[in-house]
Amino acid sequence: MALLLQQQRYDEALQCMDDRLMLITRLVQQAKENPMQQQDIAALAAKAAVQEEHMQAMAASHHQSVFKQLAQIGTANKAGQAYRVNSKEF
Repeated sequence: MALLLQQQRYDEALQCMDDRLMLITRLVQQAKENPMQQQDIAALAAKAAVQEEHMQAMAASHHQSVFKQLAQIGTANKAGQAYRVNSKEF
């Protein structure tokens, strides 16, 4: 997922996060159906949850980066518009 975010392939990164959440849900279901495997499944789910927190933080960081870039583009567009308006007056 980190690679997808770095490549700005956000739709695919979101799908990856959704798949991971579905996997965690299936692990919980598996633990309910197979009590003998609960300890192993709990350990795996705990690792997945830690990774999920890390990935959510990474996604939030990329979200902030994209937002800042969009804000800069908006500011540049406004400056360009002001320049065009002012240049027409002269």
